[in-house]
Amino acid sequence: MAVSITGYGGVGEIGGNKFLLEDGASRFLLDFGTAFGRRQRYFNELLRPRVARGLLDLLALDLIPPLEGLYRDDLAYPGLWERFRSGKLYRNLRRGECRPAVDGVFISHAHLDHNGDLSFLDPAVTVYSTRASAFIARAMQVTGVSSFDRELMYANPRALSKTGELQADRSASYQVRPCRFLDGALSPEAAQFWRTSPGSRKEMICGTTQACDGACAGLLLRFFPVDHSVPGAAAIAVQTSAGWIAYTGDIRFHGGDGALTRRFAEELAKLRPRALLCEGTHLGAGPVVSETEVGERAIAITASAAGRLAIADFGPRNLERLRSFLDVAEATGRTLVAAPKDIYMLEALSLADPDRFPSPFALPHLGVYADPKASLKPWEGELRQRWQSRTVGPADVSARPGDYILCFSLWDANDLLDLVGVAGGAYLYSNSRAYEEEQAIDLQRLRHWVGHMGLSFHGDPDDPRASPLHASGHAPGPDLLRLVLDVRPRTLIPIHTEDAGWWHERLSGSGIEVLEPEVGVPLVLG
Repeated sequence: MAVSITGYGGVGEIGGNKFLLEDGASRFLLDFGTAFGRRQRYFNELLRPRVARGLLDLLALDLIPPLEGLYRDDLAYPGLWERFRSGKLYRNLRRGECRPAVDGVFISHAHLDHNGDLSFLDPAVTVYSTRASAFIARAMQVTGVSSFDRELMYANPRALSKTGELQADRSASYQVRPCRFLDGALSPEAAQFWRTSPGSRKEMICGTTQACDGACAGLLLRFFPVDHSVPGAAAIAVQTSAGWIAYTGDIRFHGGDGALTRRFAEELAKLRPRALLCEGTHLGAGPVVSETEVGERAIAITASAAGRLAIADFGPRNLERLRSFLDVAEATGRTLVAAPKDIYMLEALSLADPDRFPSPFALPHLGVYADPKASLKPWEGELRQRWQSRTVGPADVSARPGDYILCFSLWDANDLLDLVGVAGGAYLYSNSRAYEEEQAIDLQRLRHWVGHMGLSFHGDPDDPRASPLHASGHAPGPDLLRLVLDVRPRTLIPIHTEDAGWWHERLSGSGIEVLEPEVGVPLVLG
């Protein structure tokens, strides 16, 4: 039987990974993420895909591939697919009324460029992921913006109005996607959390959730935990009729769990893979900053701001960075004050994987920030009640700024205006540099806010004199090259990179074939 891999995202671009692996009648997706680079050509926070038109805007702008049968029927108004059936990339994947178009989708980790377009998939498609990745995705959905393009783990069904637009069906229950957890079954407490409706009158209709038995549609699966900037990241290998096909997801060696990635390389080499789909986000990167170095620098900066406020700005799902700043808080005698949505995510993680993530309430240097709001969503009201004894408000920070490290970012800038007496404090920017114009504008806007509040700005990625306060979530080129040479796949397929050609020179004479994918063109492996 022919084995093929077709890339619909993550090809010649960073992020948006969507790879369809086919072996005979078996079909398996490797990630289904949002291509933010392409999406930002057309949309921003104010200009968004139209809910009333479902899949139309995304298909018309080539933001999701035209694969009929793969997506939610409730997002396709009558006649939608007639418009796209003559397109170059169109395929009809339907294969029976009761059988989804694909046997499963592997989600490598809970970053939106790898899982964001789950929102559009047929709710009957089974998700294969770690417990942590699934629970982070669910927490993001509960605490985030309510929108049809952010329905990662449960779908809010739509129906046609009398005038032909799609709108939420208030009488329909949420449809929770079936999951196979690669690292074992849920505890009773975690299962209860998974089944609980997010403060709505709607019921949850749950698909089957159980431990993965090591196979999907007759294909054997091997799961490997790896190091990345979000908990629960995993790589996978699928045994096909052509041999083992492996997929890295996003990986690094220089984080706190770098040993996991090294173990992945050792175990994968034993499988002698037929092909390896390998990320290449930072192929040309130089020496990397480790998470340990970030923590040490942050302690020094925060200690030098004794008696004054410190603010930590880092990615919303970079929970390793949050743990680093918890260490900073302990070392400097402060309380790390996080947003309610971050606390909610930590609570979800403690249910998903209690061995690795203790209950956040057990962390003595952690508090929750109570920013002024006209009304609270049910989940946040319940959380603030649970954390009432550990709640910190603007008046507390203004009275004792040296007691706290606030977890803020540009999107919390308005809340800075509630604070008084914080001039002279330290703002620790612990994020990556801007990779496109809109991010650069946001970073400049943040500098204005920091300057207005009289805070010193540390870790500016555009200042060559600043000590970096960010450890990348991606391995640099030399580390990835060492991985590939150790694993020695017969074929390397470069993905999640804008420089696939980098591999040809480095692997010349190695005996490893480099096969560059093209969007929508199957790579056939004999």
